[in-house]
Amino acid sequence: MDTNTIKKEIVREPRSAMFKHGGWRKLLAKHRTLYITIFELFSIVFGYYLAFLVRFDFKIPDDQIKVFLTTLPFLIVARFIGYFIFKISSNSWLYPGMSDLMDIMKAAVTGSAVFIAMMVFIFRLEGYPRSVLLIEMLLNMTLIGGTKYTIRYIRENRRSGFPKKSKNALIVGAGRAGILTLNEIKASSDLGIQVVGFVDDDPGKKGMMIQGIPVRGSSEDIPALIKEYDVDEVIIAIPSAPYKKIMRIKNIAMKENVEIKVLPTLRKLLSGDLLSYNGQNVSFDELLGRRITTFKRESDFRLLEQEIRNKTVVVTGAGGSIGSELCKQIAEFKPRMLIMYERHECSLYNIEMKLKRDYPKIEILPVLGDILDREKLQDLFSCYKIDLIYHAAAYKHVPMMEREPFEAVKNNIIGTRNVAECAVEYDVEKFVLISTDKAVKPANVMGTTKRIAELIVQSLNNYNKTRFISVRFGNVIGSNGSVIPLFKKQIAQGGPITVTHPEVTRYFMSISEAVQLVMTAGAMGKGGEIFLLDMGEPIRIVDLAKELIKKSGLDPERDIDIVYTGLRPGEKLHEELYWQGEGIIPTENKKITMLKPNGRIGYQLFEQIDTLEKSVMNKDSSGVLKVLKELVPESNLYENGVLQASL
Repeated sequence: MDTNTIKKEIVREPRSAMFKHGGWRKLLAKHRTLYITIFELFSIVFGYYLAFLVRFDFKIPDDQIKVFLTTLPFLIVARFIGYFIFKISSNSWLYPGMSDLMDIMKAAVTGSAVFIAMMVFIFRLEGYPRSVLLIEMLLNMTLIGGTKYTIRYIRENRRSGFPKKSKNALIVGAGRAGILTLNEIKASSDLGIQVVGFVDDDPGKKGMMIQGIPVRGSSEDIPALIKEYDVDEVIIAIPSAPYKKIMRIKNIAMKENVEIKVLPTLRKLLSGDLLSYNGQNVSFDELLGRRITTFKRESDFRLLEQEIRNKTVVVTGAGGSIGSELCKQIAEFKPRMLIMYERHECSLYNIEMKLKRDYPKIEILPVLGDILDREKLQDLFSCYKIDLIYHAAAYKHVPMMEREPFEAVKNNIIGTRNVAECAVEYDVEKFVLISTDKAVKPANVMGTTKRIAELIVQSLNNYNKTRFISVRFGNVIGSNGSVIPLFKKQIAQGGPITVTHPEVTRYFMSISEAVQLVMTAGAMGKGGEIFLLDMGEPIRIVDLAKELIKKSGLDPERDIDIVYTGLRPGEKLHEELYWQGEGIIPTENKKITMLKPNGRIGYQLFEQIDTLEKSVMNKDSSGVLKVLKELVPESNLYENGVLQASL
């Protein structure tokens, strides 16, 4: 093969490859205007000639052939004037719409008007067959418009590359968005979607055909239509509808176990905010309305390093929200061993896997056990020399503890006593109790049991060398059982959000800042203190709900309803961190204050707890009520009749 032949092959191969891989489309795009102009010129000439044929029954007289040839240049000029004014050449030929059809009609009428004006001024229409003017205009519209829509039809209905198995889809919403969705599905055959019908709640649209697809019923008919037409996917194409309507339709379709897609609004599409309808992931910390407390002082770091580094630390309730965060932050200070005590295997496994991945050099011991199992606790304490305990295991859900008061007493009082007494027996250096603002003038079983837990650890501070500290704070935003996860779930379901009372307020902290301050307060404690954490101002729950709705990209009034259900048994309208019987002492950390001991703790406490334990074992509700009231006389259990009713 000579050099010239090789050069020809080198040149030829790229061209063939180009056309093989769709390069012809690039060539067409490059010379698009030229090809469209040629086609338009052909349409004008062919349409004009066809108009004469129709006018003269397909036998054009010789004199009319002369008229045709003489006037053709003027028609070409007139038509291109119309095309230019209405941009027919530059409009899309692949995706023509109604606006394109209107432009074609306007261009045809304009071109005909210009042509008639030319004929009048130049030829005075003498010997010109006037009906040709109307026939030619209609033919021109048909040729240009028909060609565009034929190209679109072929493009949307071609089956090349169509998957062997297609999905049947139902489009909810027979409006503009639904039609656009249908057009896009038709244009994208590779999606493998076959639209079997529309659904619309407008009764006037039922039975209507839209581009060959029928409106088969309303949203209530979705389950039946899914079964009848073997629907695999439901596409909700009503982006202007309120969120609660979207979710109502979504919930109807979800019952049939089909894939559901929601078409976002154009505004959300352009902004990239496509998650609102699916429960946008709003950070819990954003809802507090204040800056989150973080470790800033070098003295805090040094204090905690001294408290934790190279120590054996136990966290009870290690799988819970507070417990798991305690484990993470304790691991940062490199303890000798971190023992995680938890009775729920899944949550214990999850925190174990996370910590072993993130802190591979720290010895981590997960222990599956209950704080009511005193024997297991003693085995654990005897096997390891434990230096520090964070006692986070507790029941915290107020209404549930009103229904299960015996369980609240067993877990929060007897369980705390078990762990605390083991700490004394095995010479643990320090014990930190995680307490709650609901222990202040408690109006419920849970708060009363937590107040007694505080009394237990304060009383034991007088024995042996173990130092006992309590840290009291309010609600942890985003924790298990708190209102925020509930609100998020309610929003995801389309509402309503349930709030007990329009004026109910609560103190809130983020999980991270609560644990930071608990650890700092615990490290500051010398023994016997009850520390209070600075939680800022109390937040109205309804304001929290509205803020969460807004940050989810929704409107509290339009998209999600808020319903007031009334205060539940044992709930206060406003919580307190202390009461008048307690005094507050500032500490060196402005985020932490301390309560003065009230001097009411005596040796009789444990005798009363023994009596309480026997009453629980005997299911003696009146006995439990009597002892609880004796131990916490400031509680409102009698006044509210809460315990009496629940027992």
